[in-house]
Amino acid sequence: MRKLSFLLLTIPIMASANEMFAEKNFEDPIREISVIVTDDGYFPNKISAFEGEKIRFFVTSTAKDKQCFILQKHELFLGVDRGSVNEGEIKLNQAGRFRFFCPSNKKQGYLTVLKKEVPVEEVREPASVPKPIYWTPRDSDRREY
Repeated sequence: MRKLSFLLLTIPIMASANEMFAEKNFEDPIREISVIVTDDGYFPNKISAFEGEKIRFFVTSTAKDKQCFILQKHELFLGVDRGSVNEGEIKLNQAGRFRFFCPSNKKQGYLTVLKKEVPVEEVREPASVPKPIYWTPRDSDRREY
């Protein structure tokens, strides 16, 4: 009886796990990044992503004063109060290094956008075409007497 009840309980869990971990294809990949603003600065203060991605920022603060998150050249401004989370989304269209800052606390960090290389397809010869075999001497084949 125990085996049967265990089996009846695990089948729905396995079915929901398959749906939850199923492969998802996104037209534009989304990278989610959490940033904490403190009196000492931003954590993390160096972020990297790839060109063509969307980034969703979740920004919160531990400082008593109001803080902000401004991303240079991307028109993103997020005002942040202590203990609350504010979110914003941008699309990265060009590679480069962009500064994020807040004028009130004089701290800054950098978002580095890397150029995404397009893989070049390798041209392969058919397996039926024989490749010429060349003999090349090795050092051990040459003996000096």
